[in-house]
Amino acid sequence: LHKKDEPYRRAANSDFIIYLLTLMAVAIFIRTFIFEPVQCIGISMYPTLVGGEGMFTEKLTYTVSAPQRDDIIICRYPYHTEKCVKRVIAVPGDRISIYDGAIYLNGEKLDESAYWDGYIEDSEMPEVTVPERSLFVVGDNRNNSKDSRAWGVGAIPYERITGRAHFVIWPLYAARSI
Repeated sequence: LHKKDEPYRRAANSDFIIYLLTLMAVAIFIRTFIFEPVQCIGISMYPTLVGGEGMFTEKLTYTVSAPQRDDIIICRYPYHTEKCVKRVIAVPGDRISIYDGAIYLNGEKLDESAYWDGYIEDSEMPEVTVPERSLFVVGDNRNNSKDSRAWGVGAIPYERITGRAHFVIWPLYAARSI
C-alpha cells in the first residue's frame, strides 16, 4: 500500500536503522559490563577445564564483592595481553608457600583433593604474603601451568581480573557448571 510513498519508506528505513543501532549498543554494553565469551587454551586447568572449551565470563560479581578462594577467574597477567583462566588459592593477607610437592596456605597444607591429586614437581617457593587488592592464582594442572608461581607473574591485582567463570557452554555436549 505504501510502496510508492517516499516519506513512509524513509521513516521505515530510519526506524530499522535505529533498531539495529540500539541492538548493537545493547550487545556491546552486555559484552563490556555483564558477560563475555572466553575460551580455555591449553592444559593448565585440566581436569576442571579442557583446552578448547568455551565459557562466559560473568563480570558483575566482582563489582560488589571480592574474589574468594576456589573461584575460577579470567584475568590478564601483568605485562601480558592474553587472558588466562586460573583458580584463586589465596586472597589478600594470606601467606602461601610451596614445598614437599604441595601448596601451604597460612602454614597449613592446602586440601586440593577436589581438583588436584598430584605432586607439584620441581617447584619450591618460599613463603610470601599476598598483597592487598591482589590474588594468588594457579592452574589446576599444577605441573603444566604458568601462574602466580612464575617469575614475572606473581600476585594478580584486582584491576587485572576480567570476571568469574561459572559455566562451560561449548562444546554443547560438555556444557556444565564449574
